[in-house]
Amino acid sequence: MSFYPSLAQSLPVRVIRHATEIAVAVLVAGYAAVICLQVFYRYVLNDSLVWSEELVRYGLLWGVMLGAALASDRNAQVALEPLRSVLGERAYFVVQWIAGLMIILFCLVTAWYGWDYADRLSTMSSPASQIPMPYVFSSIPIGCLLISFFVIVHLISGSHRHRADPEKSLHS
Repeated sequence: MSFYPSLAQSLPVRVIRHATEIAVAVLVAGYAAVICLQVFYRYVLNDSLVWSEELVRYGLLWGVMLGAALASDRNAQVALEPLRSVLGERAYFVVQWIAGLMIILFCLVTAWYGWDYADRLSTMSSPASQIPMPYVFSSIPIGCLLISFFVIVHLISGSHRHRADPEKSLHS
């Protein structure tokens, strides 16, 4: 039962998906580069970069939130697949919709409070690298909105009914 089966493969959804994938790839490459640079400075030059740990820590927050959105897009979140055989296809479909709506509700509430928290920190910046804290903590509402977006797309298109194949997800 799907309302718009082609929605998950529409151009706007593909653009958002691809931009999120690129952002995660850039973040991971950035972590690796900064950590390697920190190791080089510490063990070869006997010096340390004050800002490196802070930058990686804040980048990891962004990476986790964007990665969670990609997991949501690939239907890779935790699910109870054995329920499908116990409940039957129709009841399992209803359970999937209820779970999707609960995820959306949780993410929207978290995004609301995340924006509020980031706004409250608008005058603060990180100690070592002087990164404005709203840039750091806006990862939470942005990630939650992306998760909600992908869950909505999958609920509408009906693709939430098919779990992601981990091997296929790695190679797509």
